Amino acid sequence: MLIFFDETFRKSRHEHKRSFGALTGIAIPEKEMHRVSTDIFQLKLKHFGHEFASEKEIKGKDLLKNRVFQYVEDDKRPNLPFAKDVLQYIAYKKLYVFGCVCFEPGTQMFKCDDVRALDNTFWYIFERVDMFMKIEHPQQLAKLIFDDRDYGTNSPNAAAITNFFIRSPRGLALNSILKTPFFAISQAQNVGLQLADFVTTIIGLRFESCLHIQPYFDLLKPSIYSYIDNGRRISGLKLLRGGIQE
Repeated sequence: MLIFFDETFRKSRHEHKRSFGALTGIAIPEKEMHRVSTDIFQLKLKHFGHEFASEKEIKGKDLLKNRVFQYVEDDKRPNLPFAKDVLQYIAYKKLYVFGCVCFEPGTQMFKCDDVRALDNTFWYIFERVDMFMKIEHPQQLAKLIFDDRDYGTNSPNAAAITNFFIRSPRGLALNSILKTPFFAISQAQNVGLQLADFVTTIIGLRFESCLHIQPYFDLLKPSIYSYIDNGRRISGLKLLRGGIQE
């Protein structure tokens, strides 16, 4: 199972304009990767034409920029119909979403300054991915693929994640995840990372309190994985709101 991650950093329009980070991922079965890439190409072709489908990547910040919503009645661009089609496709294919939205100042950038200690933001995501694998795909391992940021971020994050999985009791218990993370770039027609960027943008806009995004977040919600643990439903999207965990 391939799980592609992307991140966004924003400020809420409410809550005293507090800054936050969101790191979210989308799960795509490895054997389905070619099929998903082909289907997304066809959706791009349907809405944007051959040049865009062949050459351009899906970028949430471009598809869902403010003026697309502000002038929706007069705007003939296909951005929003395309977004709806992609969200419906994600739900139809059961490509589940995981993530963490963090308002806590010390960890909202998803950067591990100490390679000996993994931030809880990552732990909450990995816990949910591991449970998903144990429930839905018990014979498989999840491969974590992160969007490339920069060497100064990738290197300590990779070291902290690997150390967590091979040295800590909590990490050793998450035995449905491959111990070493991967890093890739979306520009290389990496559809998995492009879909991760897309869903991360929607989640980011939702917690930024963008009013126009709610119908699209509602379309995404069925794809946010959840499970029952000791009679309590656990969402695949963890919210850390400055001391308040949801």
